[in-house]
Amino acid sequence: MPADYQLSLNDYLSIIRRRAWVIVLTFVVVLGASVVVALVLPRAYQASGTLLVEGPQIAGDVVQPPSGGNAEQRVQALRQQIMTRESLLRIAAEHRVFEPPPGVVLKDTDIATAMRASIGVNVQVGNMPAWERPTNNLAFTVSFQHGEPEKALEVTNALIQLFLESSVRERVEQASRANEFLSQEADRVKAQLESLEQRIAAYKRSQGGVSEDGQVVALTNIQALESDLRAAEREHRMALDELQTLEVELAGARSGVLAPGTVTPSGPSAAEQDLERARAELARLRGTYTDDHPDVRAQRQKIDLLERAVRSEATASSPTRDAIAAQAKLAVSRLEAQSRTARARADLLAEQQRSLRSAIAQQRAQVSRAPQVERDLAALQRDYDATRAKYEDLRSKQLSAQIVQNLEGGQQGERFTLLEPPLLPEYPIKPDRRKLVALGFFLALAAAAAIVVVLELIFARVRGVNSLTAVAGQRPMVVVPYITTADEIQSTQVLRKRLVKLAAVLAVIGIAVVHFLVIPLQTLLISLFSHLG
Repeated sequence: MPADYQLSLNDYLSIIRRRAWVIVLTFVVVLGASVVVALVLPRAYQASGTLLVEGPQIAGDVVQPPSGGNAEQRVQALRQQIMTRESLLRIAAEHRVFEPPPGVVLKDTDIATAMRASIGVNVQVGNMPAWERPTNNLAFTVSFQHGEPEKALEVTNALIQLFLESSVRERVEQASRANEFLSQEADRVKAQLESLEQRIAAYKRSQGGVSEDGQVVALTNIQALESDLRAAEREHRMALDELQTLEVELAGARSGVLAPGTVTPSGPSAAEQDLERARAELARLRGTYTDDHPDVRAQRQKIDLLERAVRSEATASSPTRDAIAAQAKLAVSRLEAQSRTARARADLLAEQQRSLRSAIAQQRAQVSRAPQVERDLAALQRDYDATRAKYEDLRSKQLSAQIVQNLEGGQQGERFTLLEPPLLPEYPIKPDRRKLVALGFFLALAAAAAIVVVLELIFARVRGVNSLTAVAGQRPMVVVPYITTADEIQSTQVLRKRLVKLAAVLAVIGIAVVHFLVIPLQTLLISLFSHLG
């Protein structure tokens, strides 16, 4: 058949008549296979229950719950805690979920994986976006799939009970842990606060009142101390002058030269007067003559004699001389006492000056240290204020945690309530036999069509007037129709009988499929008769 030949409706009908057996056989085989698959696949029953997450019974502005996130996140966190390997294995062992054939041992990993695949926890949020979903009240379903409806129900009840118990236990433990943690943290921050208080007090003691008020006092003290220092310096100078005067008088007194009024004057003796005149005369002669001149020598001898006479008079005791010597000795003693007193007063004034200068230096150092001390105190105060604020915040949170712990213990906080208990499933959720049979029907049609197309491509023939005209390029002059023989008529009748039998078998199969997979026949008949009245 040429490639550019377009098949007509008669050609398609002719192909269907020629390939009728192939079409029917392929259709029956594929449809039957789909029915067998739908019947052979194991059934899975699902039992599900609905839980309601109720918010705290006390308003959130009174006490804040310790748990973070919204209700959906808390449900997912609780799901992860429940679906641990140990919990799943324990539930599977208690309810004998998986009973392998004799001689077959299932691994714990395979059991846990199968349990996780069979368990479903779905939060009922509808089509609401994440920012519009409720944060406190929320419903979610817990389901379990199994080949036996009784076990599906048992496991679902066990999971729901585990959710209820775990939610209460987890919230109580969480509130207790939060309370304990906040208590320990508050004690630690309190210790830091007391340490800062001690550091601030010790720093203030070590700095000796260096502060803004202390700085003003220090400046006032500096002025007073400087005034006292000037007075002490003035008095010290006066004391030194007095000491110097007394030392001069004492030196004179010790050498026999007394101040006027110290000793009662008695006048020079005759020998002393002659000695003075002789010395004056010797001085006059020396101005005129040399030392070897006879007059000068004579005058020296005279002076020597007069000096011996004066010394002899001095050594000779007399009442007048003894009184004069006693007065001179008493004057020396008095001058020594006055000198010692003046020296002690000068030393005392010098020591006072040193003390005043040291005090002034300390006060000035205190004033110069004031800015740094202020900065250090400000830093310590900032740490103290921040620590105090943290401590007060922790105490407030600890009080809230204690209230939450009491609420959870009294079932006044967030709680899980069984809204809809699970029921024994009546129909399996999979496989969906109706969908499988419908899919098998369409696959059977497609397979029959595909096989016919393949056969026509492989066994191409020229059939009919139109095909011959397309090949030869000319229409035949005479067309002899197909002449049916008696054998062919008989074979056609036999084929029809077989087709009738096949149709009957298919009808029985279809009725059975409808009865077992779609709807029972009695229910269908009752529904039909009710519609017909």
